[in-house]
Amino acid sequence: MKKMYMLLTFLFIATVGSQMLWAAGQRAAPEGLTRVNVGVHANGGGASAVAVAIERGYFTQHGIDPRVTVVESGPIQMAAMRADTPTLDIGYIGPGVAWNPIDSTGNSLSFVFFDNLGNSERMLARRGIFADSNNNGTFDLSELRTGLRGRTVFMEVGTTSGIWFKNLLDAINQNYAPQDQLWIHSEDAAFLAGYTAPNTNPENRVLVVNFLNANIPAGMATTGANAIDIAVAFEPVPSTVLRNVRDIEQVADINSLPSDRVFPATFVANTRWLESNPELARNFIFAIYRAALWRAENTEEAMRMSERLCARPVGTFAADAHFFPGLAEFREWFASPDAAGFGFLRSLYDSAVPRIPAGTTPKPFEQAFDLAHMLQAIRELP
Repeated sequence: MKKMYMLLTFLFIATVGSQMLWAAGQRAAPEGLTRVNVGVHANGGGASAVAVAIERGYFTQHGIDPRVTVVESGPIQMAAMRADTPTLDIGYIGPGVAWNPIDSTGNSLSFVFFDNLGNSERMLARRGIFADSNNNGTFDLSELRTGLRGRTVFMEVGTTSGIWFKNLLDAINQNYAPQDQLWIHSEDAAFLAGYTAPNTNPENRVLVVNFLNANIPAGMATTGANAIDIAVAFEPVPSTVLRNVRDIEQVADINSLPSDRVFPATFVANTRWLESNPELARNFIFAIYRAALWRAENTEEAMRMSERLCARPVGTFAADAHFFPGLAEFREWFASPDAAGFGFLRSLYDSAVPRIPAGTTPKPFEQAFDLAHMLQAIRELP
């Protein structure tokens, strides 16, 4: 009963939040265009494909009138997309909420588009906590281990930041015996679902505090008892903090992870919408694929377009926080079932399965992905 109450409360908050973010969404579609309700994230990776498709006219050329909802994190977006009366048809998500299209219960979603490989998640810390023994501005895994032992780390655990940090700890622990490995404690039970601590040594404990990503800049700018000394955050927060808080430094990013723990950000869609609107879905995917190709050659301009869409100041979104595949990568990565793109998606799937609610049977890999329109776009465009 408690779980049901929490779910209903979450769905109510998500729906209200979605309506507040796009209060003007009730206008009629222009003649000749079909409305699509689209969710994007308020960062350069999460908004850029849609922003480019709008400003370059790709949506209009493909007969689409996009109604955009900008969200600050994925859980609210997933609730809006999976509701009995969904307020979103399709949208960008990071790996943190990628378990939703794999969940076989409730209103189903499907992965439909490979968007980017991100360096959005980064670990930030107050200078002096982590020792840079090589004095080269980078921190190896042993230095990260020393700095994290017994510390508290703030992050929004239900987002990609939570998965990213667990992957980082796995990389740090790989060369240590179980009794010497770092382990996580958190008051957020969902974050620890399926996790088993390798030991109980309090000196090896890392306390993870669930904290809204949007509030991390203020916490890291604060001094005294309420200051955040270590945080894992996703864009645009890391860039904002590094630009504005002088005693904060970046201590880990995508380069700290092994290659098999690097996952793509994707677009997912409501499965009922996909099945009911095959031509519309195809046109949408074609439009954002064209936008993705343009973005790969014009990343800085794409960031400015994203900032306009999300109503952020110029310079907020950093192009180097993401790797945006272009024509060569799309063709190479999806040339065959064993090509790199499908490998990235398999890693995403494998990492997301443990986050599905207990007692739920995950959809098989092939059923979670509906990439027919994307593969057609790669074959036929430009």
